[in-house]
Amino acid sequence: VVESRGGIMDSIQRFSNLPTYLPASPHISNADIFFFLKEANQDIMRNSSLQSRVDSFFIYKAKQPPVLNATYGPFSVEQPVPLDLMLTSASFGFTNKFTFNWKLKSHIINSSIYSNKPKIQTLFYIAGKDWDDYDSEEMLPCVKMFAFLESREVVASCRLTGHLGLCVVELELSPSWFSSPPPLVSEETASLEGITVELFYKIYTVDGECSPEDAKWENNIHAGEDNEHQALSAMERIGSIVVYPNQDKLKQSSLRVDENIIIHLPLSPVREGDIVTFHVFLADYSLADQFVLRIRTAPGVKISDIRVSDADQWGVQEETDSARSTATVTCVHNDPGAEDRANTTSYEILQMDFEIDNASSLAGAQQITWQVEYPRDDSVSELVVSEIFVSRTMFVGIVPLAM
Repeated sequence: VVESRGGIMDSIQRFSNLPTYLPASPHISNADIFFFLKEANQDIMRNSSLQSRVDSFFIYKAKQPPVLNATYGPFSVEQPVPLDLMLTSASFGFTNKFTFNWKLKSHIINSSIYSNKPKIQTLFYIAGKDWDDYDSEEMLPCVKMFAFLESREVVASCRLTGHLGLCVVELELSPSWFSSPPPLVSEETASLEGITVELFYKIYTVDGECSPEDAKWENNIHAGEDNEHQALSAMERIGSIVVYPNQDKLKQSSLRVDENIIIHLPLSPVREGDIVTFHVFLADYSLADQFVLRIRTAPGVKISDIRVSDADQWGVQEETDSARSTATVTCVHNDPGAEDRANTTSYEILQMDFEIDNASSLAGAQQITWQVEYPRDDSVSELVVSEIFVSRTMFVGIVPLAM
């Protein structure tokens, strides 16, 4: 019986006041905001040893390199948190000049551009910046953006400024890049899918201007590193943009002058000094082979150029006044045989460029009137009005800033 009782007593689990995990106390130094985390599905056996302990933490904000401290009774140990474990970027480096938790973010304004205006704009801004510590006199670093297409390269720079620490790099690609597609891109692919250009950036410090040529929006082709520039980070990828060979037709509208003539005009607002192109089309199934187009512009808008689209089919004569505000364009088909053109679809006859005067201080809608005269029938169409919208401030895009 005694042995039996002893067996029962030995089989009863005994509980102890000693902890089943290492009772060390962790703490994060040099961090303004940090959190120790508890995993939702944590393995209870992971911290069931007196030899080791595992804790998860998240550093949200730190102005200096964080240090992990652990104490156990009278003993303590500390170790810097490795950079590769930090969620924030180390692009700015650990210097006395830049806050530790700053992270540079980028946003491409337009991911699709066109070869006639191959301009790339990228917004850079600093996230994680402490607004309370802002000093208007502080000199923030410069950002250099690189555009690569195969072995071709163009760079431009800007300096981060202001309370939000932002700037826009504007970079214009060389037109020769698109006169023929790159060696590895077929002409059919370039026409349908466009040509992809990769974008990268690098942060660097320099006293004074970032780069004199960049301030004028001029680009450095195959530019090397400037010895006076102190790079703070390796080159990082921004993303890519696609360059299409033709202007986006979705940004154009059609204005029918009469049953024969259609004008294609841009919808997007323009700025002073811009040149806007209007396209004159012959309508579907039109039999017109001779007409006179009369154009009158609003003050501050000049007719800068008139071009025939196909000189083999149409002969064009133009007359403009000295102010280039009115024009009379006579169009005659070189082959007046109507039978051959009865089933043709709409096609372009000529292009007209209108220039917005820099010194006119224009704003709002500027009108251009159109009228067609048919000398053979001695008939004149109604007067039709088109509008060019001139804006002093151009809204390119809306960028959400996650600070």
